[in-house]
Amino acid sequence: MKKTAVLAAGIALILSGTALAAEPVTLSDRIDRVDEVIYGSVQTGSLIGRLDNADNVIYGNGNTTASGLDDRIANLYTDVVKGSTDTAPSMSTRINAMEYYLTDEIKKGSLEKRVGELETKVYGQERKGALDQRIADLEKAVYGDQHVEMRDVDLPANTVFKISLNDDVNSKVNKVGDPVTFTVQEDVKVGDVLVLPRGSQGSGQVTKVTRPKSFGRSGSLDISFDQVFSIDDEEIPTVLGPEAKDKLKMEAAAVGASAIGALALGPIGLVGGFFVKGKDVDLPAGTELYIQTQETVTTKGLVLTNGAPSETLRKHVSSTAVAGEKTESTKTAETSAAAASAETSAVKETEKTAQETVQNTNSNTRETAEKAATSAKDEPSASVVIVRND
Repeated sequence: MKKTAVLAAGIALILSGTALAAEPVTLSDRIDRVDEVIYGSVQTGSLIGRLDNADNVIYGNGNTTASGLDDRIANLYTDVVKGSTDTAPSMSTRINAMEYYLTDEIKKGSLEKRVGELETKVYGQERKGALDQRIADLEKAVYGDQHVEMRDVDLPANTVFKISLNDDVNSKVNKVGDPVTFTVQEDVKVGDVLVLPRGSQGSGQVTKVTRPKSFGRSGSLDISFDQVFSIDDEEIPTVLGPEAKDKLKMEAAAVGASAIGALALGPIGLVGGFFVKGKDVDLPAGTELYIQTQETVTTKGLVLTNGAPSETLRKHVSSTAVAGEKTESTKTAETSAAAASAETSAVKETEKTAQETVQNTNSNTRETAEKAATSAKDEPSASVVIVRND
């Protein structure tokens, strides 16, 4: 009976337009996304303080990968959220893959918590240290001489799959604009490439709420199931389209919910006749329904391939070393400045010496002249003798 009610409630949902969340572009948006993946929520404090904390968790206490904010955030975003190459997926994607490999579904929660839980499952206890090294060690223990890679695939339009609501949604409580999140309940593959593992997350919002009215008119609740997030954290637009509704009707009929489903799909729900107030739409957490891809999407999927993984550890150094490090140009400039200063000092010293020499010479000349004048004054005048030859 409970499953019948849940299916009937799912059938009553109507989809409106799609609104996709934008890829984070600004430094602030990117560090917010890094925080969400590492800790489960956006952290408070200065950008530098948050970067230092994230570096400590990912690369080890006191370590960092660069000196400027832009480069540090770019490295963290690439390593934690979205990898730059298919052969080196992000840590989030790699943890998704290991969880799916070991438990057949992706878990929710912070990266820190999920790594700890995997270590407990694999080793028997949680380990300590930098997450980049711990994840690399886990992959060696789990995969051996294999590794995961991303592959480009085309996920066809109208691909139908089952989801379940993460939280209660009710026309009596919820209002337009309230967020709605859901979980994918079955694997979605293209050939042997896994695009949406069971446990993948999606989001949407309440777009219309109508309270029950007289004459048995029940309330209504419209939800837009906007997107689901792939194993590589890419957004895939989704809708509650006709194919998904047909699938839901078939499943409802299979459990004897056809009458309830037909009633829920009608414009007016009569409960016991006229002049009876309708009911609120109540969708408890766990309500299962079907949605479908809105269009063909080129996205990335996951495959397990032979061979050891490529190097996944980014080179990092002590943050104190980075802070005290001088660039080569700075060192050259300082050396040149020091040489110029020394040369200037030497020139000034030479000029000073020459000036003192000139001053001493002039002084000696004046002194000699004065002595000669004094000597000439004290002696008698000279006699002139004219000699004639007669």
